[in-house]
Amino acid sequence: MGYCSVSDVRVLTGVSESMLSDSEIESLIAFSDQQIDDDLGSFSEPVPARIRHLSALLTAIKIYTRPDLRGGFSVGGFSVSNEQVEEALNRWLAEVRRIYAYYGKVVRKAPSTLKGV
Repeated sequence: MGYCSVSDVRVLTGVSESMLSDSEIESLIAFSDQQIDDDLGSFSEPVPARIRHLSALLTAIKIYTRPDLRGGFSVGGFSVSNEQVEEALNRWLAEVRRIYAYYGKVVRKAPSTLKGV
């Protein structure tokens, strides 16, 4: 079980199952969780709320930086413009930096290469 759930990520991104399957998001969560483990260490149940949120944020960043979503997207009556994608990425990255700082780490690179120092 990952630090966050597929539904946590869907709430942040608005990405439907027709755009990305649960298994695709679960794979991205696994990458995000490994990044957290590498940078901050492993966390056991119950996972702190900050870590759950960090996992969802890192996964959301991975989703929104995909080439097919970076320019904006729409599904049904819901649409996200390129500007909204960029605003979300900036907001999420700021939150990631805040959480890393809480754990005494600094984010120095772009979202795709977040690393703790």
